[in-house]
Amino acid sequence: MASTTADLPTHTIDDTPTKDVASEGDREGGDEELVKPPHLTIGGADEGPFHHIEITVEQVDHHLHHDQQCVSQDLDLELADERDDLPPPSHCPREDDGHYEPTPVSSWRDVSPFTAIRHALSLALTLFSIVMISAAIFTKQTVATGEKQVPTILAFIVFWGLLMWLAMMEAGLNCMVGLKPIDSTIYETTHTKTFACTKLAHRGDNLERFIVGRQYLDLSCVFLTSFMVSTIDDASVLGMPKIVNDIFLASGLAVILITIIFGQLVLVINAAHSMLDFMNNYVMIAITYVALAVEASGILHSVYLVQLFFSFVSGKAIESNEPPKTTGQKVLFWGRIAMSLAILVISFVVALGALFQNNTTMWSSVPPVVSVIILVALIGIGGVMEGLQIALFAVVHLPAEDIEKNSLAKHNCDLVFTEHGRLQAFLVGRQIVQTVIMFMIARITTVQMRDGEGNLFDVGDGMQAFFETGVLGALLSTIIASLSWRIIASSFPMAFLANPLSTFIIHFCLLIEGTGICYSSWLFAFMHQKVVGYERDDTYIATDSANSGAGKSSPGSPKTERSSASDHLDLQELSTAEGSGSDQAMD
Repeated sequence: MASTTADLPTHTIDDTPTKDVASEGDREGGDEELVKPPHLTIGGADEGPFHHIEITVEQVDHHLHHDQQCVSQDLDLELADERDDLPPPSHCPREDDGHYEPTPVSSWRDVSPFTAIRHALSLALTLFSIVMISAAIFTKQTVATGEKQVPTILAFIVFWGLLMWLAMMEAGLNCMVGLKPIDSTIYETTHTKTFACTKLAHRGDNLERFIVGRQYLDLSCVFLTSFMVSTIDDASVLGMPKIVNDIFLASGLAVILITIIFGQLVLVINAAHSMLDFMNNYVMIAITYVALAVEASGILHSVYLVQLFFSFVSGKAIESNEPPKTTGQKVLFWGRIAMSLAILVISFVVALGALFQNNTTMWSSVPPVVSVIILVALIGIGGVMEGLQIALFAVVHLPAEDIEKNSLAKHNCDLVFTEHGRLQAFLVGRQIVQTVIMFMIARITTVQMRDGEGNLFDVGDGMQAFFETGVLGALLSTIIASLSWRIIASSFPMAFLANPLSTFIIHFCLLIEGTGICYSSWLFAFMHQKVVGYERDDTYIATDSANSGAGKSSPGSPKTERSSASDHLDLQELSTAEGSGSDQAMD
């Protein structure tokens, strides 16, 4: 939802529109140009609670130089500024380079009452959700502690550990993609662990492999989190009224809100301009190796079959940064595809079998047939949301006349791109809704035998315990509800842009973001930044414009140009073709 520029403490806007570079040559001189979102800087220069946080989310420009985007584009652009549609405030002086310099914020009195209320409500909801979830864990009213007899302290530690691991993966992906255009020798000695991560992940097609493996780990964390804190039927804590327990515990609102804020937004906010410092730890090294190992295992290789099929249908060649596969590599590649397909079929059978026997974590009052219908609907809606995101960033590749001649596609593009901040607001809202959908899919597909029931399909206790972890459901969601839709959208973006459902999704995501339910993430990000003391990337790196390689300075040298590394290490890098190479059928 649109709101005024006065809603934030202060911000800067470069409202100079940029042309659609990719399609400019295809248009005649009189054709209308597509306008891309502006550069936004949030917070004061020296004071104010958010002065360390700056975000740039621009529509894809010259970085999107490849024709296709697909599996690798995990566009987790969860952050956004809160405002969008009014011109820059008059108190910000214009510089010759077209940017507005921020005015320092002296106090919270500069925040509008409406925004302050939304921040306060978001903070209150977040803290109350933490209290409710903690109470449910320690009173043994969750599935893990109440039915599976997991020790309460262990459940609590595992829950927060999963959230921290999830947050590191979310922000780490952004950093991994954002750092690819940067010469790694610049930070080889200043950030040795960051260098170790990027040296491995940027080799050949490894970045695409990393993103595929990370996507499964991401959803596995969501499923395991759901298992750890899903409450038992009629859970009641702290003497709260039944309606409060139903809203925050039974519906899953509390855990979803905590996951979005602490498992995604907080670290992504702080990593946006501190990629080098953020990745410079052994946790990111572990994440890099684990994600690559998951992809190498072959359990997700069936998605490459989808990739090959739509590459054939669309006529778009699959690019690779590696030499052609040898005969042995081809045998291994197709063997893993066959294995992945078999596991995918087993995942379907287990999920549907448990659903029709009413033996999942879905609410017992919901009939199995209705659960199946809801599951199909969630996969469809979530898939369209995944594809729509890819399609919107593929607009730069489409001639303007292709958009203009389809009124619905043009309307959807206008909804997102014609007002300041709409793209950012949509991406935040989309992330919130997508997380809710994934938690719902986890609830529907995670196996949980009812009291008195034997094991599903009469399997052994060990296999039954494996079924109940939800890892098969995570595999199903990764391939069917996420990666496959991105591949389809990369081949047929107009099918998503010219879709009435996309119009509804855009409006709904903007509405959700406008509620401010996740605004507390900014305060927690500020607190986290104060603790860890990340330095901005341009503290270590200075480059000439476009990062062309000319004029690169040594680590820590002073900047000689305003166009610095921070201009290229922003969140827009997440949508660049640097991460789109996973159109390759990777071995």
